Amino acid sequence: MPQQFRLQPPKPPKMIENDVEAQCLQVLRLRQYQPERLHSGTFKSLDGRRFIKGHEKGTPDYVVTHALYPAFYMETKRPGEGCSSDQERRHIELAIDGLAVVTVAGYEQLLAWVAQHEQHARARWRILLEGH
Repeated sequence: MPQQFRLQPPKPPKMIENDVEAQCLQVLRLRQYQPERLHSGTFKSLDGRRFIKGHEKGTPDYVVTHALYPAFYMETKRPGEGCSSDQERRHIELAIDGLAVVTVAGYEQLLAWVAQHEQHARARWRILLEGH
């Protein structure tokens, strides 16, 4: 006996890292942040005669600056994906140096982190202002 046909809605497309990245960049720019792409690794010049050294392997995808808030590094991942061991090592090195690093798999996660980042900065400003 043939299997009965049942119409099913199409599955939504899976998010890839480029989708997450585009969403996060749009959210950051709307909040007046300035993201700058950091290219890691070694690249061959167009003429093929020399190699160009980028940032250290494992460096986050972006450094993000703002006129009021401290800069931070941002790594984007597709949902369910984690950092490589090189990325984890580099993120720890940056954190030891006192620099903020966030790894996000969606703009909602980034918005929550940025809200905490801004709140922490405002709290530090209050402490500095009260101390003078």
